[in-house]
Amino acid sequence: MKKPNLLKHFFAREESTQAIALATVQDHRLFSYAMSFAKYHPDMMIVFAADGEIIYVNQEALYQLLHYRPSHAEDFKRILTVPDYKRLKRAFNQTLRGKSVKIDIERLQHQGQQLSLVLTFIPIKNGEDQAEGLYLIIEDMSTYSAMKHQLLLHEKHLNYAQHIAAVGSWEYFIQHDKLYCSDNFYQIFGFSRSENDGIDRAFQFIHPDDHEKTYDAFNNARKGINLNSEFRIYHGETHDLRYVQAAAEVTWKDNKPFKMVGVVKDQTAFKLLEQALNDTLANYHYIFNHLDAGIWMRDSIRGTMLFASKGLEGILGIPLAKLYEDAEVWINMIHPAHREEVLAYTDYLAIGKSYQVIYRIFTGENQTKWLLEQIVPRLDEKGKVNQIFGLVTDITKEVEREKKLNYLVYYDELTGLPNQLSLHDKVDTLCSAGEPFALLYISINRFHVLNNALGSQIGDELLRVVTQHFAKLLDDTSYLARLDHQHFILVMKKYVSKQHIYALANRLLKIFDTALTIKDYQLHLSASIGIVFYPEEGRKRNILLENAYSALCYAKQQGRNRFHIYAFTEDITSYKQYVLDRDMRQAMLNEEFELYFQPLVEPQKGNIYGAEALIRWHHKEWGLVSPGEFIPLAEENHMIHIITDWVIKKACAFLRKWKQDGHVLRTINIKISPIRLMKRGFVPFLQEQLQLNEIPAHYLQLEITERTILKNSASVMTVLKELQELGVKIAIGDFGTGYSSLESLRTFQPTTLHIYEAFIRQIRHDHPIENGLISTTIYLAKMLGIQVVAKGVESYDQYIFLKQHECHYLQGSIYSKAVPAKAFEKMLAKGFLEPPKAIVHHKPAVERRKYFRFHFPAYVKGSMTIIEMNQQKLAIGHTPIVIENISLGGMKIRSTLKLPINQTMKFQFNFVLMNQSFTIEGTFRWTLEEKYQIYSYGVAFNLTQENEGKLAPIINRMTALHNQHEKIEGTPFIYEDIEAYFKK
Repeated sequence: MKKPNLLKHFFAREESTQAIALATVQDHRLFSYAMSFAKYHPDMMIVFAADGEIIYVNQEALYQLLHYRPSHAEDFKRILTVPDYKRLKRAFNQTLRGKSVKIDIERLQHQGQQLSLVLTFIPIKNGEDQAEGLYLIIEDMSTYSAMKHQLLLHEKHLNYAQHIAAVGSWEYFIQHDKLYCSDNFYQIFGFSRSENDGIDRAFQFIHPDDHEKTYDAFNNARKGINLNSEFRIYHGETHDLRYVQAAAEVTWKDNKPFKMVGVVKDQTAFKLLEQALNDTLANYHYIFNHLDAGIWMRDSIRGTMLFASKGLEGILGIPLAKLYEDAEVWINMIHPAHREEVLAYTDYLAIGKSYQVIYRIFTGENQTKWLLEQIVPRLDEKGKVNQIFGLVTDITKEVEREKKLNYLVYYDELTGLPNQLSLHDKVDTLCSAGEPFALLYISINRFHVLNNALGSQIGDELLRVVTQHFAKLLDDTSYLARLDHQHFILVMKKYVSKQHIYALANRLLKIFDTALTIKDYQLHLSASIGIVFYPEEGRKRNILLENAYSALCYAKQQGRNRFHIYAFTEDITSYKQYVLDRDMRQAMLNEEFELYFQPLVEPQKGNIYGAEALIRWHHKEWGLVSPGEFIPLAEENHMIHIITDWVIKKACAFLRKWKQDGHVLRTINIKISPIRLMKRGFVPFLQEQLQLNEIPAHYLQLEITERTILKNSASVMTVLKELQELGVKIAIGDFGTGYSSLESLRTFQPTTLHIYEAFIRQIRHDHPIENGLISTTIYLAKMLGIQVVAKGVESYDQYIFLKQHECHYLQGSIYSKAVPAKAFEKMLAKGFLEPPKAIVHHKPAVERRKYFRFHFPAYVKGSMTIIEMNQQKLAIGHTPIVIENISLGGMKIRSTLKLPINQTMKFQFNFVLMNQSFTIEGTFRWTLEEKYQIYSYGVAFNLTQENEGKLAPIINRMTALHNQHEKIEGTPFIYEDIEAYFKK
């Protein structure tokens, strides 16, 4: 039978007043004590029976705490977590076995409450030392736990803050030599926490050099003086050197220093940064003080100087001390012309903008310098300037160099004259202004030869001397510029007339009539001048210069010390050149060009060896124009490439046709302009034409002048060798006109030599020198295995001389003039030509002319101009002529101009006979080439009654005087050779 629980009956008796008999007095006392203990204990108490039933509890107090009314131990399962309930049950059972147990329930959450409880289980035993039940004392530790949690949280935050700030806190009890430190203190010093830490533990890490002073400071703190010390330590774990600052406040007790409460801070990062900054600052100072530039800093705009580098001393020429003493001393040194501009920086800096300025100063050493200063403001958080920095550079040399460069940009360093760029600006400005001016293009002939022979020093001095001579002839309205090595440009703005310009050109050329002495050298030079006028010859700079250069080239062709006017209305020659140049490109499109052929004949048997292909231009106004008139123009306007290629294409096409027609092919000679020879792609083009027409290369012979080889030796030789490798024959034309004829034969082996036509024209029995030169040339060529061609053979005497000296081939009107392709094809079919015998001209027995013709005893000077062409009136300048004879019906004249017999072209002739001036209109009826480039013309007059009545008595009077062998006065006769006259 189960034994009853006496404790349960005892507590029940107290409640119900029902008496229960206890086994012993001892049990009664024990239970009585247990009841009293439960009722009067200050803490919450629950009395459990051994079976877990609650037999006593202050229900209201328990409810206030738990908001729950349990009646049995198992009821706690509802408010405890499973682990906590298991702990409670285990403690309950252990207590019933006689052992007191205490457990903590940290976070009991029930009905929105979070409690921290301490549960103490105490057994209630009977007299037999058996547990009848137990006490459960409940202590509410919620407030304490919250405070503890907050304290731990604060401690954690403090440690974290100390870690972040590299700070450690510590307390030192002076009397007991006891040191208490935060975690971060130990991390800073690098040793572990122990129970008996004293101050000596920390001191063992202090740097030996800092130990003594730090120990003295600490001893003073022991005496009551607050501690503040900086020292170095070697970290206990890493042994790194660290910088530490320690500070502590001393608290007193019983009038004695009792405790130090302080902190230590790891200053290592700061100290290293400070050291790096100091090193950097020192480096900057070193750099700043060794720069040529000056660097400075002020505390405000125009404020006190905070820093000035040593470079400023050299720039400003004053000691740095003056800059620190007087902030305005620098400003007072600024040149007055720049002071306002420099001081304008204050407005820019005030709004936070940088400023840069170039200005002059008068230094402390009385020098003028150019400075470049750059100023930069530093702004505070409010956007106000709190410091300004500046960089100053001495740019005096750069400014002077720039001035020199600017000078050299527009002026020639050698002569001091304006250069090409300056000239272009000048002419552009004059063209824009629209006022008339003259432009003279001056060239010192053969300057490059002299410069190469005597050296650049002589050449440079010559240019300076020539410039000085030019300057003596010019006034303030003149503008003289040096264009390049040997070319000068003279611009005349205000001139009286064009005749004034011509007179000036003659004075300029007269400088070269006498030798120029240059460093003991007597230099005989010549010059040429091309002249254009604005706006007649062009309204733009490039056109004026091109036209002036064209006039210069023409002047050079005329001989030494000549000038030529570009104006196409100045004379007939200029007008004709203008028209040909204008119409050339359209003529190619209109197929106005034709290829003529002049045969090359072997004089011994008369066999046709070949022919020279000569281009002719069928001009609608000027008739048949020879290449000598338009090829030089083509070289200037770059049409020469198109024309040369056209000639080659046509020549190859004719060779193919003649081959197809069954003719024996002959060598075709083609003159090649040096300009076309220098253009890339010539050899492939020629090869393509030969292949296209299926013509062997040896049927083509290209003729180049000796001057072409001499001027462009390296590049020309390369092209010529490629042509020879192709099989093309090469001929040297105008042989004997160069300066190194024999040298060209030595370095280059041509197939053929063409003797200069001027030599051929001089073949006469009374010209032994010319005859000897020709015979020697033929002999030399034979010795070298080179064929010789004599061009321009016109007379029977020339033919006999060349035949006797066994010249290989002859070319000239003695056999045939240049003829069209059809006529030459007939010659090919025949295969040979014979020269005519010497022709004797007989005067007709009966005069067939309507009017008597008077033959002047010598040529008479005159001039002519074209006044109408194709029913259009013209006003072209005068061209010189000479008059051979005259009648009322017309006259015979001679001129160097090759003009067409064109009835639509009307002329005006001017001449003086016996002090009377005549201006008579007329047209050409016939023409004949009398000598080389000298032509005779038969003129038919269109006389007015006035002119007829004026001319007839003059002719009669002159005839009478001539018949009486009396002198004819008042008439400009020419007694010199007309060829020499026209050259002048």
